[in-house]
Amino acid sequence: MNRERELKYVTGSTEPPPLPRGWSLGPERTVAELVDTYLDHAAALITRGWALRRRETVGAPTRYTLKRNAQQVGALHQRDEIEREGDQIPTEIVHEIGSQLASELHEVVTMRQRRRSWPLQLNGSVVADLTTDEIQSGNAQWRELEIEFVPSVSDADATAMATDLQAFFAGDETLTPSHQSKLEAAIAAL
Repeated sequence: MNRERELKYVTGSTEPPPLPRGWSLGPERTVAELVDTYLDHAAALITRGWALRRRETVGAPTRYTLKRNAQQVGALHQRDEIEREGDQIPTEIVHEIGSQLASELHEVVTMRQRRRSWPLQLNGSVVADLTTDEIQSGNAQWRELEIEFVPSVSDADATAMATDLQAFFAGDETLTPSHQSKLEAAIAAL
């Protein structure tokens, strides 16, 4: 199980924002077209504060991600994740949610995303991935900026970097800290 640590902002642009001194972007990666489908049954996962996502990406294997134990301070979101490839829900995730619930899952919401991404560097070392997402779910559309710290960055360092970036971004009128997950935003738009 991994711990995801990311800054999340609602933004009006798909361009990366200006960065503080010492921070820089590596070369832009290939744009990804993602289809994320969230699965649940009778809100059993959502009421636990969990989410199960199936991600389909052109040219890549299907991935399932179970997200749980979410915490948020300002724009910093942290949660535990189990992410595995597979055509079906992986055994490790079935074990976590229970086989009965796994057999009853159905699609709750689907969103399409166009993702641009860059390695984010601090003083020349890659410490995070910066992504901008154009998201559509039903009739709702919005854009998000995410900065996800790489696993090799300690929790203490990720928290310190997140604090510095949040302070810098507080002066950027085009960025608003996001207080909900993409799933929560999509459900709110239903």
